[in-house]
Amino acid sequence: MSDSRTDGRRTPSRAFRPAIDSRLEDRMLLTAKMSLHQYLGTSAALLKNPSARLARNVNMPQWVKNAPKFNREFRTIHAAATQTIRGGKAINVVSVDGTKYRIQLGYISNTVATTAGDGAGGTYTQTSTTPASVIQPSTYPMPIGVVRAYAMPGGKVGIIVDGSTANTQLTINPLPSAIRKGYAHSYAYGQANQGHLLNVGQITVNSGQIGSIEGFHSADLSGPIVVSGTSTVDRIAFNSIQPGASISTGGSVNTLDVLQGINLNTGSSIEIGRDLNLLNAGGDINLSNGSKITIGRDLGAILQPPKGTGSGSNVLSLNQAVVGTTSNLSEPSVGAYLQGALNVNAGSAFVIGRQIDQPIYIIGDVTGASRVVIPGISPNFPANTNPIMNVGTITA
Repeated sequence: MSDSRTDGRRTPSRAFRPAIDSRLEDRMLLTAKMSLHQYLGTSAALLKNPSARLARNVNMPQWVKNAPKFNREFRTIHAAATQTIRGGKAINVVSVDGTKYRIQLGYISNTVATTAGDGAGGTYTQTSTTPASVIQPSTYPMPIGVVRAYAMPGGKVGIIVDGSTANTQLTINPLPSAIRKGYAHSYAYGQANQGHLLNVGQITVNSGQIGSIEGFHSADLSGPIVVSGTSTVDRIAFNSIQPGASISTGGSVNTLDVLQGINLNTGSSIEIGRDLNLLNAGGDINLSNGSKITIGRDLGAILQPPKGTGSGSNVLSLNQAVVGTTSNLSEPSVGAYLQGALNVNAGSAFVIGRQIDQPIYIIGDVTGASRVVIPGISPNFPANTNPIMNVGTITA
């Protein structure tokens, strides 16, 4: 039998390759079953109706293209899944919408930046003539404590922190989804409807002390936070505080940052054991059905710097426009900065236990001003300034 006519030679590959100058060849790629008219018509329809479900139904862009075989059906996640990593120092979480997060503990130094040079060195600082950026160590110590997470009904996640101290920081951050080998040209429809906001149903700090709890852009709080010790919590930050949420601390809180708004309508409350030095809310604060915000002692006792992407006590002075002139005008620092409205309905209250040291600045309207309780004003309160400064109207 004679040898095959193809023996000793290969058929040239017809792969789509870039030109010599690294640019893609000038050609339009169309599927064999779709004409140019169909291609443009389908594209126009998808642009007018941007739902990912419609795009999946017509397979534009392609869901699986030249990729290894796998189960092509979407996975339904009925409860959040957790995986302990780093010996309990961190946890990977997959929420019910498929979004991935890392809940982890970090270390906060005891030292505080007191000079510009110190600030350049980050959290590791010392006050000296030598800039902190020179003396800052290159490695971070292991955080103190361990963290656990458990699934809760409704897609929520409950968090328990054991063995933490005032030097422990709890952070909640979203994680990207890995692109697996062979799937680079397959569109990830599973990521289209991910919210990237973890619903936190509970945070319990068993030791009673923690340095900060941060999920400013990544987590909504819909359950209780309990920090029973009397040590100060530097920062508590969430995207929003929703009905059913509550915060209870035995000591002071330096900064309470809420990116969106605070909505309490189930009788739950925010109770700060001592001072609340700065309250930031990017939206409305709504208190109803017996819900309260209670501050044990003072509001705005110690001025706070900006933390992360949140504003500090000096937010009004930063917004003051003085261009090309010399001005003696000065804006007071604030104890609370609300970018929305404050609505305190009947049966609810916003209560300051002892006195207000810095004004409450509210961009929106105030409803229920008679239920905002301010027993006294500090002797150091800014002169010629009202306790409540607002742009909108005030209704008793």
